[in-house]
Amino acid sequence: MPFVDANRRPNTRCVICTAPMYRRPHLLRSGVAKFCSKGCRNKAHTAQCYGKNPAKGMPGASNPAWKGGVTMFKKKGNYKDIRYLRAPEWMKPMARKDGYVMEHRLVMADWCGYLLTRTEVVHHVDHDPTRNARANLELWPDNRSHKLAEHGRFVEGAVCRCYPRGSAPP
Repeated sequence: MPFVDANRRPNTRCVICTAPMYRRPHLLRSGVAKFCSKGCRNKAHTAQCYGKNPAKGMPGASNPAWKGGVTMFKKKGNYKDIRYLRAPEWMKPMARKDGYVMEHRLVMADWCGYLLTRTEVVHHVDHDPTRNARANLELWPDNRSHKLAEHGRFVEGAVCRCYPRGSAPP
């Protein structure tokens, strides 16, 4: 038989499953001790965030965690974070599964007027990934030619297919 302390008799009930539980009096006064377990707390949070249909969820601006369509990818070490933006409809094929695309790729695709392929590389001229102004970006056809040019080697046949909006390809 498990040890039962006489002072630890149940003094409240869980708001989800109504299981009897003991909570310290100061926690009861502050209103923090409402749930008997993490499972019950998660059920309450799911109901609060998603309403009666948790499968549907609360996408976009209706979600309490919505940050305006901007998220940051945390890099390890001394690297700066990469900024992801919610992709517009015409740019969805270029986005991740969750609908976000790197800001510098979005800026370049918008300037060029077409979707970038997976192999095309957008290079920051000043090597600062937080500066995504058009003047700071270059488009390379693949990573090999990008890296060779970055180290001062001549890249034979590396042609950028970047044509700004309004100009026709050669």
